[in-house]
Amino acid sequence: MHTGPAKYEIAYDLPSRTLKITTYGFWSGGLAAKFAAELIAKGTAIRLRHGTFYTLVDMRNAPIQPASVIESLAGMMPKALMVTKSPIAAVAASSLGKLQTERYLTAPNCRTFLEYDEADSWMRSTPLS
Repeated sequence: MHTGPAKYEIAYDLPSRTLKITTYGFWSGGLAAKFAAELIAKGTAIRLRHGTFYTLVDMRNAPIQPASVIESLAGMMPKALMVTKSPIAAVAASSLGKLQTERYLTAPNCRTFLEYDEADSWMRSTPLS
């Protein structure tokens, strides 16, 4: 588990057409709001420039988050789902983290896993249009 400062990385891998998100540490509501705004902006730009894409979220370096962070992420999801209808796969560090993530990743194109390879396989089982 990451013991450094709370942060995130958002990067697009063009060859695999995958938006890769990695989260670290214990977030504040302010960091969650900043993340949501940046994610929507980057996702929109990627869709406009490159078309559809997969999203893979690696949360294995982040602990259980406070309710305010989960509420912020849940509030972001309707906007995120307007950006992409393609698979969104998340990888949690624990069963409790998986349950927490499933509170806001509720759409049919979203799933949370405990194993990275399983998440990647599920995500890529749906061809991009």
